[in-house]
Amino acid sequence: MGPGERGSVLALLFPASFKNPKNKRMRLNKVCYLLTLCLTISVIACGGGGDDYIPPAIEEPQPEEPPAEEVYNKPDFVPHVDGEPFDSYRGLVMAGYQGWFGAPGDGCSHGNQWYHYQENGVFEPGVLRNSIDLWPDMREYEKQYTPTKTRDGETSPAFHYPDGEVATVYSAYDESSVLLHFKWMKEYGLDGVFMQRFVGEVVNNPHGKDHFDKVLASAMKGSNQYQRAICVMYDLGGFMDGETRNTVNEVLADAQSIMDTYRLKNRNTQKFYLYQNGKPMIVLWGVGFNDNRPYSLDDIGQLMDGLKEKGFSIMLGVPTYWRQRSNDALPDAKLHELIKAADVIMPWFVGRYGNDNYSNFHSLIASDIAWCEKEGVEYAPLCYPGSSDRNMHPNNVTNPRLGGQFLWNQMYHCVKSGAQMIYIAMFDEIDEGTAIYKCLNKSDVPGDESDLEYYVAYRNGSYQVFRSMPADADRYEWVRKASDLNVIFEGVEDGLPTDHYLWLVGQGRKMLRGEVPLKSSWPAR
Repeated sequence: MGPGERGSVLALLFPASFKNPKNKRMRLNKVCYLLTLCLTISVIACGGGGDDYIPPAIEEPQPEEPPAEEVYNKPDFVPHVDGEPFDSYRGLVMAGYQGWFGAPGDGCSHGNQWYHYQENGVFEPGVLRNSIDLWPDMREYEKQYTPTKTRDGETSPAFHYPDGEVATVYSAYDESSVLLHFKWMKEYGLDGVFMQRFVGEVVNNPHGKDHFDKVLASAMKGSNQYQRAICVMYDLGGFMDGETRNTVNEVLADAQSIMDTYRLKNRNTQKFYLYQNGKPMIVLWGVGFNDNRPYSLDDIGQLMDGLKEKGFSIMLGVPTYWRQRSNDALPDAKLHELIKAADVIMPWFVGRYGNDNYSNFHSLIASDIAWCEKEGVEYAPLCYPGSSDRNMHPNNVTNPRLGGQFLWNQMYHCVKSGAQMIYIAMFDEIDEGTAIYKCLNKSDVPGDESDLEYYVAYRNGSYQVFRSMPADADRYEWVRKASDLNVIFEGVEDGLPTDHYLWLVGQGRKMLRGEVPLKSSWPAR
């Protein structure tokens, strides 16, 4: 049928509408209907008697689902402005800073020591022959030190990277190392650090005091230079302990010396020292733990009163179960009295959970926050990237980092639960393996297997090293060859940059401030 014939047929079927141009739309609709009808009849006729045929339904196009709206944290604080003093911990993400690493030749009066690198008097490969589990990425350090070992009267480098190059470490006694760390804090968005000051190493201990005074001076300079918050934290290990019996008055005298040296009350010297409630803050860590510490809650009360008289506000580092006063916490009701008298508290969570059971702590953190809001105390939940601590304690089980997911899960949940500040453990803790600063990737760390054969014995939480199997081995819970313990250096996961955890903490700070979405996955880098 040609075009002319098709037109004739349509004209016969619809004479009025076909001839009247005003009915064009009606004409087209009828044409479409006719063609569809003819097509259907043709298909049925050609189907060889297929009476069961049902024409396919025409699916209507569905509207596209709009993308889910991003949720952002709505903080209950005014975000800190760069260059301004830090008047509150509220709104900040800060980390603990050990600053305790030293090396022979760094100039410290502690002399020929690998300070906090060594174990059992040496810094060499092998479990219980060094104290670190991560190896710092040394590419940006101005001063570097080479650990050595002596065999048969000959001295040689103790550690080598997989490519055969000699491995080096840094000393925190060098100002350049500390300034580099503060530079990283600025670059990656960490608000600042709490400078650990170990009572047992600074009171009645001239060499330790020399080290930590020098590190603190460098950090104060770094705080000003890079506009980072800084705060002194006393770790009470060694307080009221040992032959020297470090007393409340001796710790107060050390705090007064810091107050005077850096003129903390007028901020002319330290503009960025952390304040809380109008006063420079100082921290007492180790309050209320039930592990037989040699000081009482009354001792802590005296120390707090003395610090307040000097013009400090107070932050306390407390056990995980401080609110319930159970498990790792003393049951004494005085613990709550001390907490209510403080300005801020930070519970210690390292090792209390892993990624597989962190959800068990969701309600604990939320309830902690509610309690503190009711009592007018600020609450700084702790987040950590993972841990190991196996070179010093080979019985420990490594808590994996999972490429940062473990750390992000904690930061996300804390912000979601209403936390207004976060404490990161730790900036530079490579002994326990919690460091967030730049460390080598797993495939780039030095070897950690000793060239000596020796045995490790374990009993009641303590370890001993023997050159041969001890005759009284049955006295110990176990005795094993050191090489059988399979202790190796950990590292940042291969495929991730060595600054991954610094960057991740910076993103957590943005999440707290409402600058990136509040969700369980971190932003693209």
